[in-house]
Amino acid sequence: MPHDRRRSKTRVQVQAQRGVGLIEALIAFLVLSLGMLAIARVQSDMRAHAELARQRTEAVRIAQQDIETLRAYSVLTSTAGARSYDQIAPASATIDSIAPTRYDLARQVVAAADGQAASVTVTVRWNDRRGESQHATLASLIARGGPALAAALQSAPSGVAVLGAFDRSPRIPLSAKDLGDGRSAFKPTSAGSVAIVQDNRSGQVVARCATTALTTVALTLATLTACDTTAGLLLSGTLRFTQGTPLPFEIALALSNGTYPQAPQCTTTAIEAGDSRAVYHCVVYPSASGTNAGRWSGAARIVPVGWSIGLTPEARRVCRFSSDLDGSGAIDRNIEHPQAYVGVDTALAQQNFLVVAGTDSCPTAAPARIEGDAADVYADLGTVQHQP
Repeated sequence: MPHDRRRSKTRVQVQAQRGVGLIEALIAFLVLSLGMLAIARVQSDMRAHAELARQRTEAVRIAQQDIETLRAYSVLTSTAGARSYDQIAPASATIDSIAPTRYDLARQVVAAADGQAASVTVTVRWNDRRGESQHATLASLIARGGPALAAALQSAPSGVAVLGAFDRSPRIPLSAKDLGDGRSAFKPTSAGSVAIVQDNRSGQVVARCATTALTTVALTLATLTACDTTAGLLLSGTLRFTQGTPLPFEIALALSNGTYPQAPQCTTTAIEAGDSRAVYHCVVYPSASGTNAGRWSGAARIVPVGWSIGLTPEARRVCRFSSDLDGSGAIDRNIEHPQAYVGVDTALAQQNFLVVAGTDSCPTAAPARIEGDAADVYADLGTVQHQP
């Protein structure tokens, strides 16, 4: 009997364990199913994100294309296809559809306060594959300039100081020494005892000082003494002599149209031994009153020292390098180096002269052009007679 009871108990335990393997299989199948669903969801999300990335790239391209289209012309308006700055409007909208996605492009244009530029914001909107709204926005500032000026390195509104090399006004010679107080100084004549001091931002001459420094590099605040702080404007350029070594000369400025606080201060110096050029610098003090206040007008003349200006074989003729920079057909701007300056209110550089034999004519030359492209002018070597 005891033996029969043990056999019966064992049979009951075996019967109780039946069905456990099926439950485990069902649980494993459930886990596997959930994993497969998760993988499928991940793949679906990856496809959605990949498509969204493609759509976003396309939207950015559309926005960039719209901005560059505006930038490519001297035109910025709210009307699609219009090319005139005269009709700037606050906002505009166009539609660009690329199958299977529809893109809506909205452009907002706000003119700058000075009228020299416009702020452009382009927003491209679309719906992704899930129907959710998406957008990409690009913003830029577009200067108001004509297509002919597209290659200009720099074009600034009037009245705005433009800085050049060494974070200083381009009207300051590159060799000038920064004094560390917002001013720079240079010696127009290395052997002289005078230094010209200019404001770093405006380029205006703020002082002429006596100096104990032997070179421009050695200039410091301590070496500048007895400064004349009358504000002035710099006029500078070179004289090239076709017959060799530069001859001694002076620069004379005959001022007109105003009362001036003092006479211009001019210096001349040869560049270096063997060079056929000499450099001149003049500090001109603008008129303090009248219609020409803050400006100066007049004509620059070469004064020979030990030689003469004329049309005979033993004399010299002075030619003036002049360029019609604005294409007006005439030398009518101060920067173009005219016969006489009118209302100069800024520093003038590269006001160059050429000295030839008295019996020679002033050379004329067609503007030099970039090789292979006759439309790109980069230099004008033509001259006109200046003296006698």
